[in-house]
Amino acid sequence: MTRNPKNKKRNTKAVSSMFDSIPHELVSEVLSRVASSSIKDIFNAKLSCKMLNEIAEDTYVYQRVSLEEVPIIPWKPISQEQVTFLNTCLQSENPECLYRQAVLDYFSRTNLESTCMHLRKAVKNGHTDALYVTCIVLLFSGDEELKQQGIKLLGNMKKTNGLKRRLRICRNNLNSILKMIWVKNPVLLEPPVWCTAQDPHHRKRRWSEVEEDVTCEACVADQEINLLSGRYNFD
Repeated sequence: MTRNPKNKKRNTKAVSSMFDSIPHELVSEVLSRVASSSIKDIFNAKLSCKMLNEIAEDTYVYQRVSLEEVPIIPWKPISQEQVTFLNTCLQSENPECLYRQAVLDYFSRTNLESTCMHLRKAVKNGHTDALYVTCIVLLFSGDEELKQQGIKLLGNMKKTNGLKRRLRICRNNLNSILKMIWVKNPVLLEPPVWCTAQDPHHRKRRWSEVEEDVTCEACVADQEINLLSGRYNFD
């Protein structure tokens, strides 16, 4: 049974007319929620009609699109369309995209300026993993004032109930990326010891493989770096 082309045009006009009566902001909000749930669903929505395709190009939608199904390190060359999509996510300040780029910039490319810029934007958008990596970058900064900021920030994460529960997830997420890339940043070769106290309170916690409750914030930093995977691939 063949479809009548006139019916198809009529249906398209009806859909277009329906969306014309809905505020643009409302459609954008709906599409952003679709995008945050599944990248496949948002692409299917874009293909469904011209109007949805146009609204789905809003920065607001790209900021919230889920990258869960997008590999961090593709095993084969990606298309120009995929490159454009990822660049748009980055330019739209998608928090996950900013976080991934920051990790690659710092651990693999040693680009501190780009790392800090992307982390700052991701943290502003509420990305907890980016906050955790910010702590790590500050700890390895080599600057005493920045190092103290990192120790304090990590200590605050440990003390905040919601963030404390999330800390292990952040560490595991970072480890999963580090195992996929060549870690080239030379500052990671010999991590410094942050707790220099002479009393036995730290008991060499830096070398413990078990996460413990530690009151000394410098010990927290030592323990956290030790709990990060040490099996990096250095050039």
